[in-house]
Amino acid sequence: MDFRGKLAGGRGLLPVVLGCAGWLLLIPAWWLAETPLIVGSLVGWAISWAAVLFAVLVSVAAVLIAGVRRSWGAAVVSVCLLAGAAIVVSQHDSQIYPVDYRYRLHRAALADLVQDYRAGRVDGDVSVPADLRSLCPSGFAYASSTVLFVQLWQNWRAESGTGLAYLAEPPPAEPTPITTASGDFGYAQREVGDGWWWVE
Repeated sequence: MDFRGKLAGGRGLLPVVLGCAGWLLLIPAWWLAETPLIVGSLVGWAISWAAVLFAVLVSVAAVLIAGVRRSWGAAVVSVCLLAGAAIVVSQHDSQIYPVDYRYRLHRAALADLVQDYRAGRVDGDVSVPADLRSLCPSGFAYASSTVLFVQLWQNWRAESGTGLAYLAEPPPAEPTPITTASGDFGYAQREVGDGWWWVE
């Protein structure tokens, strides 16, 4: 039986379908991780990585099943599928690194907000511009003499939050707490670009 015959046979088709199904499940998982309720949070990050890990395990299982059944054509197809999917996932950091992705997506609007901040036109509570409302669904944003903060996520009681902060100066060795929600404080964790820092 030739390559196509083995792949089309009952023992070769199952591993290929199994491998494809694992990667297709990334679509709803990543959609869930990007919803405003959890995007940018540890929960969204965990969902994204759990989906990738599940897809990899399913693909490895598909290769092993094909090998046990001596369906070498299906094994080759499954390995190629695993390699191709891994390349696509490594480039698709919009889901795995939602903070960086959302920053890049709104980079121009954030730059305009910083320009207003540095010019002294933004102080106290900030009215979130229309082009930043998808970044900051809650509308929680403020400016002080040292920080301009835009919230990305908060829990349903507004007691905990995360977001992006533009710092007038790099954070000191002993970082100052930054208000991230009505009842929460966070600290600058890493710079995402142009003076903006991820705060949680």
